[in-house]
Amino acid sequence: MLSIGSALLAAAWLFTVNSSHAASPGAAVVKKVVGTANYTDARGGGAIKENDILFQGATITTGAGSYVDLDLGVNGNALRVEAGSTLALNKLEYTKAITTVTDTQIEVKKGSTVANVITKLSKASKYEIKTPGGVAGIRGTCVSAGVTRITCLIGTIQFTPVAGGGVLITINGGNAFSPGALAAVKAGAAETSGLAKTATSLTANAAAAQVAQVVQQFTAALAADAAADAAKAGGNASTASANAAKAAIAELVAAVNEAAAQASPQVRAAIQAVAQTLTQNSESMTANAAASGAGIGVKVAGGTDAQASAAANSAATSVSNNSTVVAQANAQAAPSILVAQPNQNPTIVVDNRPPPAPPGGTTPPPSNQPGANTQQGTTTIFVSPNK
Repeated sequence: MLSIGSALLAAAWLFTVNSSHAASPGAAVVKKVVGTANYTDARGGGAIKENDILFQGATITTGAGSYVDLDLGVNGNALRVEAGSTLALNKLEYTKAITTVTDTQIEVKKGSTVANVITKLSKASKYEIKTPGGVAGIRGTCVSAGVTRITCLIGTIQFTPVAGGGVLITINGGNAFSPGALAAVKAGAAETSGLAKTATSLTANAAAAQVAQVVQQFTAALAADAAADAAKAGGNASTASANAAKAAIAELVAAVNEAAAQASPQVRAAIQAVAQTLTQNSESMTANAAASGAGIGVKVAGGTDAQASAAANSAATSVSNNSTVVAQANAQAAPSILVAQPNQNPTIVVDNRPPPAPPGGTTPPPSNQPGANTQQGTTTIFVSPNK
């Protein structure tokens, strides 16, 4: 009897262990629908409505002038199916053990999608966007992936094209790739800023509590790109970075306010709170982004650490007269300058913490998204040329 009981206990233990590591089905929650959109899946199909839940195997089709914002949760945060597109959720799974391992496989059959993976995925995780031209692998990235073009705003994309023998193409932040080309090319400022605005808006609908860090990420990336261009052309990187940061903050805060005005009642209050926080902290966030962008821009153009630090201070000072805000911005820029490498694209990587609040300001609320890092603290921005 004892041996039988022991065997039963052992079997139960093995079942528990195996079950704890078994893949669980993920889901896509519909956060916003503009215009007309439909789905088909094993259950049938029909019109897509806000708060619908779609599972792997579903195909989404949007009409002209229409789009759908989704929250994939642990499977990769925010996703927009853009106008005139057909997108399949081929796989949405995750496994929770010591770390959460996700398997997200999306296919763009027509049109394009915008994905903003806020919470960086674990090394064992997979997030792939398949297009007719190839497969894009992403981790902690903001990307627009379409039938004819892949654009990366932050992070790095590993794209395996169908043509060309499957040679891997690396697409760094600020760059784009069209299937059939030999390499990625620099994306224009209008394209990257437009992608930032779209990604901010869809993130506001999907993960309002994380919008502040997203705005800081995007602003820093756009400022660094502008500063690098100016420095390489012999211009003033500090001025370029400060101007780009000011413009980006204004555009992105406007995008959040617009998202709040058009949001469903269930999420409107949360987005409005974030918009208010962004407005209160905009000076600090702009100075932080301007300083980091200027320092990175000078360094990647071949400047010294001292020249990059001076550029960072000049950019922060041109944004704010508050000595505390300037000091915070300079402190934040320091790690960026130390790791930036000459002649590399100014790739921006930001951790999962909200930006620091200025004196008297407020920090945004922590995220309750699965897998999100809710620790409060200073946002660290740095260049990762080999990322």
